[in-house]
This record gives sequence, C-alpha cells and structure tokens, in this order.
Amino acid sequence: MSENTTVNRRDFLADAARKAGLAAMAAAALALPQSGAFAAARHDDEDEYDFLMPRVKFQCDQTVTDTWNITPGGDRNLLEELSAVVRCKVKLPPVGNFDQPYLGEDKHFNAVVDFDHFDDLRNYPFLLMTSEGHFHFSAQQKANLKKYVEQGGFIFMDDCILESGTDYFYQSAYKMLEETFGTGSVVKIPNSHEVFSNVHDLSKIGLPHVSGTNHGARGVFSGDRLAVFLSSTDIHCGWTDRPGRWYPKTGGHGYKQAIQLGVNVIMYSLSH
Repeated sequence: MSENTTVNRRDFLADAARKAGLAAMAAAALALPQSGAFAAARHDDEDEYDFLMPRVKFQCDQTVTDTWNITPGGDRNLLEELSAVVRCKVKLPPVGNFDQPYLGEDKHFNAVVDFDHFDDLRNYPFLLMTSEGHFHFSAQQKANLKKYVEQGGFIFMDDCILESGTDYFYQSAYKMLEETFGTGSVVKIPNSHEVFSNVHDLSKIGLPHVSGTNHGARGVFSGDRLAVFLSSTDIHCGWTDRPGRWYPKTGGHGYKQAIQLGVNVIMYSLSH
C-alpha cells in the first residue's frame, strides 16, 4: 500500500463511521499508522478496491474433506454484506451458488497467499485461514507469520468442522501461535473488547456458535492491537449458509451472527 492509499483508507473509514454513527470507529480510523510494511507494499487491486480478502494456502497433516480452499461462496457472502453495511468497494470472488464450487481454485478467491513467501503477504493487511485438520508450520513459515503480524498484518483463523467433528485446526493453530509468539501469547478475547461491538453489538454473546466446540474467542495481541483472531466455531461455514440449509436449528441466526462478527473483525483490523 502506498501512503496515499493509507490516507484514503482512513478517510473512507472515518466517513463510513460517520454515516453509521460509529464515533469510536472514526477515532480509530484517524489513528491508522502511516508507516510499516503495508505502507510500502503495492498491489494493483489496492488502488481499485477498498478491501479484499485473500485466503492462506497450506497443507493439513492428514486427508480431510474441508481443506484451505473450502467454499469461496462464504467469502463472497461476507464481502457483499460488508459493502452493504459500510458502503465500501470490495472485490467479490467470482463464484456461483452458496456451496459451489465446494473446493475453490485460486481464481475463485480475491487472492491466494502462503507463509513461505513474505513479499506476497506484504500486499495484504488482512488474511483468512481456515480448514478442518491438524497442520504444522515450518520454522520459516512461523518466522514470516510473526514478521507479518509485527509489521501490522491481521489474520482471521477459523476452525472448519465437518467429518472429523473435532477442533483439529483450532488445536494446531493454538499450538503454532504459542510456538511463534511465546507461551501464553494466545489469550481469551473478552466480550467487552471493541471487536464485538464496533459495528454490530455482539457483546452479550461474544463469539457466535455455528458448529463445533466453542472455546470462546482467542487471539494474539501485538502491543495493544488484536492481530490474530482465532475461532473454533465454524464462522466461515456460517457465512456460507445464507439459505439456512446446513444449520436450520439456528433459525437463521448462524448466518446473521457469523456475518456480523466477520464485519466487526474486518473493520477492527482496518482501523488499528
């Protein structure tokens, strides 16, 4: 991102906050940093769009149904809802029905990155990482992840639940983050944190529960800034289920609350 892009993003966020009556978010937007890795990075899409959401590509240790590229339709639903709430220009993934394709190709996402190539990461201040199984990062991948976070990046990590019925991704992510940032670095995010109330008020429930085991929202902070949001409750599948076919028992709340959390997390990440 160039310095001008950073200034434009601040103005955009402040204007969106004003229109929505979000004074606190406007103040946070005005405090957006001017320097760091993302102020120097450049990517063509950054000039055309206010926001885009890359997926992180990685390998699970075992064969699982829901791999890193599960249902890009969920990404599109979230970005459509984001643009409707804050009137921003987002890049929508070119996909069809809510669950088709079930496993996307690179072309079905805003962008695809991995933690082997730090220079690619520098183009994007926000990343989404999800899957179903256990995984491990190499020493170099963990070093790049730490550098990405310390230089201003944000990662939303969400456990996808399907055939395993367990929280394998969450377990691996928790362990990997503690290896990367130090023992005790993964902490509970309290319901009082602004990420649960900056746009939509989820402060009474905290982390929405779509499926799986709810461990509560966890995260890694870089100073005072929340830099990694870790969920065990299948938030991305909630984004995907706009028709209410997968989680009918939620009465539509699964999709709605998952979308609301996604909007909150994105807006927090862009304003800090």
